[in-house]
Amino acid sequence: MHYAIDSMLGLGSLLLKVFLIVVPLMVILEVSREFRILDRMTLAFSPMVRWAGFKRDSIYPLLAGVIFGISYGGGVLIGESGSGRIGDNQRFLIAIFLGMCHAVFEDTLLFMSQGANGLTILVVRFILAFAVVFGVSLCLKEKGN
Repeated sequence: MHYAIDSMLGLGSLLLKVFLIVVPLMVILEVSREFRILDRMTLAFSPMVRWAGFKRDSIYPLLAGVIFGISYGGGVLIGESGSGRIGDNQRFLIAIFLGMCHAVFEDTLLFMSQGANGLTILVVRFILAFAVVFGVSLCLKEKGN
């Protein structure tokens, strides 16, 4: 019986932490949509991600996925792909990057709430994701695609 009570208290504590992290992020998402913050961030991040093989039109869905999660980023990617602005190789590179490095704020805050080192999580995720995307980008260029 003692185990069940401890488990329920632990679960309640974790749910509260998740709620306190996810709800503010969803509010930030709505504010960023309203004020077109991601559009401005796209211009700022463009020089930093070009060396990895991303083109300018790919940065918006990439940032959306990194900041707000793979579901939102995937939705933006589908919308951008339908417009014809993003080619097959760029979609592939974005999918690889987001598979490795999505929802960095949400995930990092959740892990930090459990005692993990947030800086280590962020640095390792970004370095690995950029390295893999850079390698795949080079392979795609060699193939001539």
